[in-house]
Amino acid sequence: MSGATVTVTAQGTGLTREAKTDSAGHYLVPLLPVEIYTVRVDFTGFQSTEAKDLHLQVDEARELDFSIAPATVVSTVTVSGDAVTAETTNPSLGQVITSQQVSQLPLNGRDFVQLATLTAGATAETNPGSFFNSSADSEVAARGPFSLSVGGSRPNSSDWLLDGVDNNELTAGGIGVFSSIDDIAEFKVLTFTYSAEYGSRAGPTVLVTTKSGTNNFHGSLFEFVRNTAFDAKGDFDTTTPKFNLNQFGGSIGGPILHNKLFFFVDGEQKYQRQGITFTGLVPALAMHTGDFTADPFGKNISTNPDGSFNPVISNPNMAGSANPYFQCDASNNPIPANPDGSQAPGQNCNKIPSNLINSAGQGLINIYPAPNVSGNGYNYVNEPVRVLNETKFDVRLDETLTAKDNMFGRFSYDQAFTFAPGGAPDLAEANAFGSNENLINHARNVGVGWSHVFAATTLNQATFGYDRIFNYIASQGNFSCGSALLGIPNANLGCSASGTPTSANSYSQGVVSVLPTSGYWSLGDRGYSPFRVEPISIPSKTIST
Repeated sequence: MSGATVTVTAQGTGLTREAKTDSAGHYLVPLLPVEIYTVRVDFTGFQSTEAKDLHLQVDEARELDFSIAPATVVSTVTVSGDAVTAETTNPSLGQVITSQQVSQLPLNGRDFVQLATLTAGATAETNPGSFFNSSADSEVAARGPFSLSVGGSRPNSSDWLLDGVDNNELTAGGIGVFSSIDDIAEFKVLTFTYSAEYGSRAGPTVLVTTKSGTNNFHGSLFEFVRNTAFDAKGDFDTTTPKFNLNQFGGSIGGPILHNKLFFFVDGEQKYQRQGITFTGLVPALAMHTGDFTADPFGKNISTNPDGSFNPVISNPNMAGSANPYFQCDASNNPIPANPDGSQAPGQNCNKIPSNLINSAGQGLINIYPAPNVSGNGYNYVNEPVRVLNETKFDVRLDETLTAKDNMFGRFSYDQAFTFAPGGAPDLAEANAFGSNENLINHARNVGVGWSHVFAATTLNQATFGYDRIFNYIASQGNFSCGSALLGIPNANLGCSASGTPTSANSYSQGVVSVLPTSGYWSLGDRGYSPFRVEPISIPSKTIST
């Protein structure tokens, strides 16, 4: 039926859009925001028909058919309820995670990314050492894991959009702003055959839609608490590791002007203190003085079962000679070396004379802590505390300017400080490049959108977005000129030979990374420089029928 008037009204905000049916009885009302709608069809001489409580989800194209009958008397037919429908006009595959699921399903740490794995074919990494899953040296996962893979895609190939605005950390493939679950209206994980407008990455696209205010005031308050007093001791723990968590916040939204201007604000604060048990292998104290008679656990390894000498180390200055081993006197003390590195004859031993010990090597081995236990493959245990302080909030305004113009503006803020321990108090660490470090995540995201109806069949939606994520990595040895002080030449940039910084913006001013063999912990600091990414996106699309 041609010329029927189709009126679509958002129940929460009063937003109204109209369309006319064409000669085939088809109508189109595109680019509607996520909301619950009432759709009414009117035509002179026919009964009015109405469908209520229709929930339109993110990136959904829904077909809604009506049948109208001639009116012998004035009457209205109303259909209530949101029936399950099949999308026949959109070929993309994906899953919508609704507001009810986001707010009611249990989430460890209130991390919405965990819900994305409800999508068919989606999974997250379980490897705790993954860069995308809160590994010790990951600055992008310091606030929480964001690993998401669909159909075997790499975790860093996922595309994250917040209200249509780029929300990616582009250097490692992380997320800019971790939205609070109180701020999320719903989100959709697009997996396959989705529109080209979402094709910037090879993996899934996650469309997050934030909440807006309505004609009624709604709010929430919450606090989640964990405490060490409630926890048990682990298998390798000498004491119960500390785990204190205080996560609290709230949200409120409502009208500023009825049916015209609305606001929504949310905020969240997180304080977390988590003890981490590190076990590892460090040199025995005797090794600090050049004595390698015993292994790191104190067991003699210099004598074979038959009583003969077992060489563990050799004198590099005597390589190729008949006896290249270090020499000790009758009291088993190392014989001082001659200027050429040779020693007077004595008995073979695994002890380095003090005048052959390299000063830089001595400084490096002294970084190791002293052994404090004797375990199965380890001789050192430490339980430092990982610190996370995070503040996040969102402010959103929605306005109906005219019957043909609608705008929204949103500002999102996410600031986090993390102290990530490497294992020991100094620069000995369980994982290479995983030294003690302070991590700062500085994320900001701005979205502004404007929709204008030019005609019944032409509508334009323009979105301006600004995404800023600045990850600052400050390892413990930053700007210490540690390598220069140890006597390692040319390992530091921006440091004098005496170990004094000559430039505040120089790179690699700490202790050079050292990866020993035989299972010992690594040495050195991460020494990376700060980096920032500030992409600006201005997507716009026009729909004309």
